[in-house]
Amino acid sequence: MGLFSAMLGGAFRASDEASDPLYLDDPADRWFEGDLSRMSNAGRHVSADGSMRVSAAYACIALLSKTVATLPLRMYRKEPGTGRTFEAPEHPLNELLEHQPNPWQSAWDFKSMLMGHLALRGNGYAEIIAGPRGFADRLEPIHPDRVIAERMPDYSIRYVVSDPMKGTRILLQDEMFHLRSHMAPGGIVGISPIAYAKETIGLALAAEEHGARMFSNGARPSGVVTVQSEMSDGAFERFKTQWHQSFVGIGNAGKTPILEQGAIFNPISMDNEEAQFIQSREFSIEEIARWFDVPLVLLHHMTKTSSWGTGVEAIMLAFVRNNLMPWLACWTSAIRRDLILAPNIYEAQFDVEPLIRGDSKAQADFYSRLVLNGILTRNEARDALGYNPLSGLDEPLVPTNTTTPDNMPVNNSAGQTAEISHIGDPAIDDQDVSSEQNHDD
Repeated sequence: MGLFSAMLGGAFRASDEASDPLYLDDPADRWFEGDLSRMSNAGRHVSADGSMRVSAAYACIALLSKTVATLPLRMYRKEPGTGRTFEAPEHPLNELLEHQPNPWQSAWDFKSMLMGHLALRGNGYAEIIAGPRGFADRLEPIHPDRVIAERMPDYSIRYVVSDPMKGTRILLQDEMFHLRSHMAPGGIVGISPIAYAKETIGLALAAEEHGARMFSNGARPSGVVTVQSEMSDGAFERFKTQWHQSFVGIGNAGKTPILEQGAIFNPISMDNEEAQFIQSREFSIEEIARWFDVPLVLLHHMTKTSSWGTGVEAIMLAFVRNNLMPWLACWTSAIRRDLILAPNIYEAQFDVEPLIRGDSKAQADFYSRLVLNGILTRNEARDALGYNPLSGLDEPLVPTNTTTPDNMPVNNSAGQTAEISHIGDPAIDDQDVSSEQNHDD
């Protein structure tokens, strides 16, 4: 059987579905996977969780979720009139977003889980629970497959949650923190990339299964055994059983078959269609990375040269600007809409500095220029580099070779303007005095 015939359904059997835990015919499992569980044209069952068996999809989700979880998320206070922002650790939301959103999760756990839900299923949900710190005392994540969003007549949104412990219940819009990826046509929920990448994921799963079956048969295609005369049913079954026990599988690779009754074994060499197996798998990695908007170089796919530059700093800067910033904006805009009561005064921001920071030499040059030009104080630079502050280093330096017109040097000690002269010549006042003396003489 050829590669593409196997990938297009020839290798799919009902027994495969029954033996795979992802395909168990359990009504609860079917409901939990929801509308994302579909059969692809490649003959493979594709679901959100099942797609994580493809290494490229798993790497994309892991990269996005772990990167967002690593970035500090803090509350900031905006100064009216000037637009300047200052950290606001006193805000009740700062403890939830930066440290611990609920009693059983750290901030890393919470952000990683919701970002994984968002990137894989298109939505991330967390129930807003009131308490001593106000209306948002805790944020409890909810699996997206257990939530149905509905539009109400007043254009608000309510959420029907199938809770395994509390049963079905309804949460109003001000009781739910909702992250959405790019919007579905209805505009209420986000779109999962799996819903559109079903064929790509299914093709990758079929190719992976084909490769596993090929290697399980001795890391090479099978051959044809021919006999000189017709075999009886009993002899045929005995020959087939002995052949599989002695010569099929990786453990039997390299053994020399001994054939009876003039039988001849003719191995089938790998044809051009089978030789495209590796190429098709590489192409599936590129396709999956495109669906999740993740650069190939960050998936450790080094077969092609990156056009983003050769340095790690250039690659990370492009990743932050082109791929990560839209996800971070999704988070901060949802926090502004669902969690912040005074959005004109407070805002949430991610600190992306750890991702775009250069090597030690570049950092030293960068902070040196900022300090020497008076943009940062020396203690601010020390804090950015992870050092403790020192006394006497809180004032910005003033460059001596630059100034403004209102800071031009003047000599007002005698009530006169500064003397102006050419280099090497006497002052203008001295010239006037000497000329008057000569005139008197």
